[in-house]
Amino acid sequence: SNSSHAKELNDLEKKYNAHIGVYALDTKSGKEVKFNSDKRFAYASTSKAINSAILLEQVPYNKLNKKVHINKDDIVAYSPILEKYVGKDITLKELIEASMTYSDNTANNKIIKEIGGIKKVKQRLKELGDKVTNPVRYEIELNYYSPKSKKDTSTPAAFGKTLNKLIANGKLSKKNKKFLLDLMFNNKNGDTLIKDGVPKDYKVADKSGQAITYAS
Repeated sequence: SNSSHAKELNDLEKKYNAHIGVYALDTKSGKEVKFNSDKRFAYASTSKAINSAILLEQVPYNKLNKKVHINKDDIVAYSPILEKYVGKDITLKELIEASMTYSDNTANNKIIKEIGGIKKVKQRLKELGDKVTNPVRYEIELNYYSPKSKKDTSTPAAFGKTLNKLIANGKLSKKNKKFLLDLMFNNKNGDTLIKDGVPKDYKVADKSGQAITYAS
């Protein structure tokens, strides 16, 4: 229940001098666990799951072999996969793999551009009933968070519900849904986070994210 978790989460906030937000949904029963679920947080790289899902709504699985060219000017910080593709072509499938599995920032930017830009991402969020999640900037600027700004923030409840609508109840084909979930199961950046805190027999499909700093 919410009340039984609240004390533990309050204690963790005090211990780490941090703000914690939780929104958990049992997709079978509809039961929810909430803690600061309507408080805004920087979403950082967790948004890569939403961006990838939106692109996968638009592109059938057999069209993911479409290639895009990578220029030197495209490369931003922390792009371990895309930095190897300067002057070369990469498929949409490989872009999504790089973004979801290695949190490659340039890959995320290219995915947003393939969707049609940040305005198109925001439009799709509104279609899903999400007027809270507020994409404004590309990588890596979106990782710079200021408590005074709503740029590139969401709430646990809005973000969780949107992700559920996209993946569980959305327009994804069976093949694209399996492709995305398999990437989330194999996320290399999440091994010390949620995966490390749950029983070893749990299967965790996740996309982690970490804001760089507070920005004034």
